[in-house]
This record gives sequence, C-alpha cells and structure tokens, in this order.
Amino acid sequence: MMEGAPEILDFAAVDGLAFAAECGRLNGQAIPAFVAKDIGPLIEFSQLSAVGTLPPLGSSPLMRLSGLTKFVDALESGRSQWFCPTSRHKGLLRTEHSPPADAVWTGFGLSAQKAAKAAGFPRRIACQFVAAMGEFYNNIYEHAKTPDTGIIAFSAMPDRFEFVVADRGIGVLNSLRSTATYCALADHGKALQLVLTDGVSRYGAATNRGHGFRPLFVGLANLNGSLRFRSGDHALLINGQQPSLMNARVAQKPDLQGFLIAVSCIVDK
Repeated sequence: MMEGAPEILDFAAVDGLAFAAECGRLNGQAIPAFVAKDIGPLIEFSQLSAVGTLPPLGSSPLMRLSGLTKFVDALESGRSQWFCPTSRHKGLLRTEHSPPADAVWTGFGLSAQKAAKAAGFPRRIACQFVAAMGEFYNNIYEHAKTPDTGIIAFSAMPDRFEFVVADRGIGVLNSLRSTATYCALADHGKALQLVLTDGVSRYGAATNRGHGFRPLFVGLANLNGSLRFRSGDHALLINGQQPSLMNARVAQKPDLQGFLIAVSCIVDK
C-alpha cells in the first residue's frame, strides 16, 4: 500500500479499479486510499459492486467518504428514499416494481429543485434539471425491464449541482435491439450515440418517441456541464458549455450492467 494523501474517487479512478478487477489484478486486496467527494463515481462504483466486479463500498477502511457517509449508508442499505437530515441538499430515491404515487416523485423533485436553487442556479435551470431527472426516472419503468433496480440521486453544493440516474436493467443496446430497426446493432458505444439522438427509441421513429434527452441538453445549455452516459462496455462523455452529441466522446470502459447517467453542472457567473 502506498503512503501519502488519498486520491480522489473520480470516474477515472473507478474505471481504473474496474479494469484492474477485470484483469484479476485486485486479487481481493483492499482498495487503495481514495476520498469520495461526488456521488456520480460512488454510484457507478456501487453499480459495479452489485455484480461483483468491485467490492462493496464499505468493505475498505481506506475509502474515505468525506461527508458522504450517510449517503453511502442509505445507498447500500437499500433505503427507498433518503434526504440529508440537516440540509436536504442530498437525496436519493429508489424505483419500485411499478411507479409509485405521483406525490412521491413530486416531493423528491421539489427537494432537488430547492437544492439546485440553494446551490445558486436560477429557478428556470433548477426546474429543467428536475424535468430531465423525471424523464430518466420514467425511462427506467419504460425501458429497463427490471424497474425495481433504479436509483435517482442528487447532490448540491455552492455553485454546483449533480444528479445521477442508474439502473441494472437490460441496457441501451438490448433495448434498441428489441425493435426491428436496430435488431442487428452490436456495439454499446453506437447504441449510446443512437439513444441520445432525438427521435430514436426502441418504439421506432413512427411513434414520435425518443425525445427524452432534449430537456437535459436544453437545461444544460450555457452551463459548464459534465455528462457521463454508461451502458455495457462503453461510455459517452460530454463536457463544455454547449453540450451536444457533436461534442461527445465515446470510449470503451469495463462492462456495466444497465444504464447510468451522471450529470454535474457549475453555476455560470
């Protein structure tokens, strides 16, 4: 074990740990020292833990959670809903076998909206964040095939808002392949590009479906946004003040079951 200050548990660190695990280089040893500050990498780590690629988040005493201990406790204990008891600037909601009463999502969305406003975002942008979260929340029930595996989470801090929507369902490739138009599709990276294209869905172009990502891109316009879309063995990454597929990078990653969306934005001053 190397001594010194712990590294930040960012997405690059999660990728590195998962690649090492796939190659058998972790060998059941303790995870090197990392400090967690963002919920996106934590949730992706947890998703990889759920299928045995990585050990549970709480299994290493060298994983320093830096104020996220209660969030991780709620994440790993299977809590159906949780908010930070002091500030309510962090929260998570799990999906169920069937959609719950509208009041459940409405209350959660209002808490996320208030947190984004407290972080410094205008009400209009905060509402667009929640609209995007709600669209992805509904997509879990429509596309994942295992709707009870979903989680929606948010975290707000001064000048920054982060949200994550993830499930352990069939993933975007298998979802698109369920329609004749994309039945021959074989690449997770291409599937990610397609599913983010306006008008593309497993229901086919004639159904006028597949517009769920539009509010996300509109809501993030002119913000310093970082977007990560993960499914299968690829990620699609978008960074910058004008998020669009034109600015996207597709990269191969360790295999991840289901679909994960992680968004982080900074207030544009």
